[in-house]
Amino acid sequence: MAVPQTEPMAGGRRGPGPARAPAEGRGWAWGGVLTALAGLLVIVTAGPLWPYDEADIRDSARMVGRFDGATAWWVFATQIAFTAAALGAVVFAAGLRRRLDRQCPAGSLVPALAASGLLLVAVMNLVGAGMGTEMFHDITNRDATDPDMIISGMTQLGTYGWLWSGLLLTAGALVVAAFRQGAVSRWIGVISALFGFLLLITQVTPFQYMALFVGFPYLLVLGAAFAFGRTRTTE
Repeated sequence: MAVPQTEPMAGGRRGPGPARAPAEGRGWAWGGVLTALAGLLVIVTAGPLWPYDEADIRDSARMVGRFDGATAWWVFATQIAFTAAALGAVVFAAGLRRRLDRQCPAGSLVPALAASGLLLVAVMNLVGAGMGTEMFHDITNRDATDPDMIISGMTQLGTYGWLWSGLLLTAGALVVAAFRQGAVSRWIGVISALFGFLLLITQVTPFQYMALFVGFPYLLVLGAAFAFGRTRTTE
């Protein structure tokens, strides 16, 4: 037999009343902010990794010769940024799925799809971090490493972790959540439609790595929206 919930009454006693769940925490939303800032850091740290002149492009040895003693540490910083982005994306994915599970109709695919897009971003960032480890050692030992191998690896470093187009799933899911299910604010649906369109452009053209330039501001807006927006409670 279920025991009725109680509410405070005069004199400190408790009487029957509806149960209220505690307000949902917002810590998970900061995972999105962390991912966005880590993506921005990737862009910043990538600058010193490409010190080449146009005339160097046909000669890998000349390209490697442009590296200085700080290059390996810029690679290391990029690896740290990729790792932070990956971990933050997983936390944000878990929290976003929980939030949408509570607000979307039962059986909706929206929560799983929204989280899956973020998990794809996390996977690609872990791949980028792995390339960072490889390139750190190759550049540190560049005198004993084939220049063609180094330049090939640097190209991969500047590609894999930048493929944030998995956010297409997240954006599409939030558009449905906003306009068909009322699970999130409509302005989030508008922002998701806009950034989703830009992500789609990067994906269907030969510039998929540019998805990072679209993805990091999108996640910054989303993370901030859920971190500072009104917290809903369930009854």
